[in-house]
Amino acid sequence: MPRRKPWLDDLRRRLVVNPILNDPRSKGGSLLGKSFDWVYQHVIKGGQAEFNEHLGTFSPRDRAMLYAYINQKGHVDELIHAFTKFAPNLDMVHGATIVDIGCGPFTAGLALANVVGNGAAFRYFGVDRAASMCEFGSELAQEVRALGEMNLKTQVSFHGSVDEIDFGARRAGEVTVFVLSYLLASSSLDVEALVNEISAARERIGWGPAVILYTNSAKDGPRAQFPAFKKRLEDAGFPMLIEEEERFAEADKPRDIHYALFSRPAVANLPISEFFK
Repeated sequence: MPRRKPWLDDLRRRLVVNPILNDPRSKGGSLLGKSFDWVYQHVIKGGQAEFNEHLGTFSPRDRAMLYAYINQKGHVDELIHAFTKFAPNLDMVHGATIVDIGCGPFTAGLALANVVGNGAAFRYFGVDRAASMCEFGSELAQEVRALGEMNLKTQVSFHGSVDEIDFGARRAGEVTVFVLSYLLASSSLDVEALVNEISAARERIGWGPAVILYTNSAKDGPRAQFPAFKKRLEDAGFPMLIEEEERFAEADKPRDIHYALFSRPAVANLPISEFFK
């Protein structure tokens, strides 16, 4: 199974682990003054917290960093595996548009940088409604670039919603990859609205092929919305190519992951009017 490269472990240690463990509040093995279980249940709520809000002594920044401390490492590992499996060569990534919906602090960006390094340039758009996640993600992205682990032509930006992104001029042939990592674990997610956002974004980006990479827990609760999501995507012209479950036995806590890959082909015949815009 693909592994994190040394630079990624070092980045996590310097920018996530050490700042939390060295914080004056982290005494007696606590995380900023609370137990691991309390932080998981109340501060990050398993990853579904309102990360823009204060919670007692915990600032939005604290909550974003604690999410990265507890959840992000495993999610990055799962996406490293997914990118290695589904995008095995740099040609598939070079020039691609990556839209990471529910990005957290640059989660898919870290995984992709681990897989392709600076060998391929792409556009990364991180989308998260929590400004604290986007701000911390931007800091991590800047550090990856400073380390030389990201192509100089790679573009990275963060946004509060898909609808607010300006993708620029429409593209003719490059692939678009929408990443949805644990997004459907939220019981309050509006699946129809999500698929509409993806379809509209694909049209704004261009006429090339589009792929949707879905990862989530294989447990019944987190994946409860998947059947409705699958149907909505297929109705929107994104048939499912791959669906599988995989055991992450080498993780800190072994777990079963549900993967799916959906794809929509490139537009075959462009209206002649498009060439005169």
